[in-house]
Amino acid sequence: MIKRLSISILVLLFALSSWGNNPIMVWVEFTDKENSHYSLSRPYEFLSQRAIERRQKQNIPLDFYDLPVSPYYLQTLAADTSIVVYYSSKWFNGAMLNVRYAEALQRLDNYEFISYWEDVKPQPPLPEDKKPEEINGSQAFDGYSFDPAMFYEEFPYSILHTFNNYPDYGEAENQVKLVNGQALHARGYWGRNKVIAVLDAGYRSVDTLGGFNFLWEQNRILGYRDFVDPGGNVFNSHPHGTYVLSVMGGHLPGKYSGAALGASYWLLRTEDASSEFRIEEYNWLAGAEFADSVGADIINSSLGYTRFDDPAQNYEYSDLDGQTTVIARAANKAFSKGILVVSSAGNYGAQSWRYIGSPADAHGALAVGGTNSEGQRVNFSSVGPSADGRVKPEVMAQGQGVSVLNLVGSTANANGTSFSAPLVAGMAACLWQKFPRATNEQVQNAIIRSADRYMMPDSLYGYGIPDFGKAVEILRGPYESTLPVAMILNNPLVPDSAIRFFAEGNETISIDFINSSGQKIWTLNNLEVLSGYNEVRPFRDIGVLASGIYIVRINFKNRSEFIKAIKL
Repeated sequence: MIKRLSISILVLLFALSSWGNNPIMVWVEFTDKENSHYSLSRPYEFLSQRAIERRQKQNIPLDFYDLPVSPYYLQTLAADTSIVVYYSSKWFNGAMLNVRYAEALQRLDNYEFISYWEDVKPQPPLPEDKKPEEINGSQAFDGYSFDPAMFYEEFPYSILHTFNNYPDYGEAENQVKLVNGQALHARGYWGRNKVIAVLDAGYRSVDTLGGFNFLWEQNRILGYRDFVDPGGNVFNSHPHGTYVLSVMGGHLPGKYSGAALGASYWLLRTEDASSEFRIEEYNWLAGAEFADSVGADIINSSLGYTRFDDPAQNYEYSDLDGQTTVIARAANKAFSKGILVVSSAGNYGAQSWRYIGSPADAHGALAVGGTNSEGQRVNFSSVGPSADGRVKPEVMAQGQGVSVLNLVGSTANANGTSFSAPLVAGMAACLWQKFPRATNEQVQNAIIRSADRYMMPDSLYGYGIPDFGKAVEILRGPYESTLPVAMILNNPLVPDSAIRFFAEGNETISIDFINSSGQKIWTLNNLEVLSGYNEVRPFRDIGVLASGIYIVRINFKNRSEFIKAIKL
């Protein structure tokens, strides 16, 4: 990457001069991670034991991206009294800075260790008597100093003692049963030993509402962080995260039971509800890294980004290819570290922008759309596919009339894919509890393959509504072998017929077309396919083939699948 061109610098400096001493938020990226005492041989200095164990369970090696940013670089920047270091990112090897004066911004180009920088949000004016280093607390040189007492601990508590093997869902009954969540709950799986990081806009009154007493009493709120306003009070901010958390962890005896009462939670504020700038994607990145560091298994993200208050930051549909936006890249990295990332698809379905937001487009995100109480898609649920043609959203759950806990200690109905996502995230924790040796990818694939439209997905429903009872059987093993992995759509063949098949991972395959005498008629070679379901339409010239029965052989790296095709 290269540093911003000088003409852009001049434009920004002019803007700064017109603002006076108003600070702006600047993202910088570093050339390397030199001048650091951190080493992959001592991961306990920057990762919790749970984070290390998650990698070990899934055979994920430590790498360069696990190493924190060079403390020397952060300390050098923080020594400038016009700069406050808000947080750093080991995955992107960068940092978020609050820069007050134009001359300080200009000095960024003098640091040889900075490879790139961009302004990501203007800030309102500061009182003249307020020093930059007092903004939101002290300077944050390094975000990887841990208090071991804050990490997850095992608590000798069984959810079954409360529910006698079966809960009284109360107002939440329909939303859980729509995905057959009771199949896991009735067996005693409520997400115990699983940690969910909730990345949202705030958690107003979670510390005082009776509906969350259960989590506090069982020590299942592991901690909280504010990446929007470091040092701020997440319990005095926006209530969106409160409603989202309640879908998973809320409990009013006899009136309401969330989907994952046995799970533990980190509450991370990354969204600034008062504005929309690209800085919030970087906040999400920092939150996801923190979730990784403390050993979270699942991230629930009921957030999405496409348009910003600064039109220059807007994304186009072509950017939603799963690997371009800041937040999609962050979600992909989180997934690569063994975390299951569950994202709301978005509520743009009835607007001119109909498509999913980001990170729902990410390769590493399980995007969840919304249905009504009967399982029919609601019109506001964002549609796919991703810009590169992948099925999005992957699955659906109730997103209209979802029962949540409100701010007056009772229940209310809420609309939005913000609430279908935590239903799936919560049930995923329950599923993963039953299969603790499964990888995040295996859990995600089981959820997808359990869905009611998994062999005929589309851009509206994705693979459909998951069935967590069936997902249990898929992960168990024998049932999986009975599921059709490949099929032909429109058979007998027509020019528009498609071969649909499931790939266990990204790979290169070939497809053979064989006649009834065992002769290979033609072959498609070097087909690049993605993990999940894929479609190929190779029958445009089918008219030249003689009538009869043929065999389509799909050659994967470690197996072959055979399908019978009929030509009339």
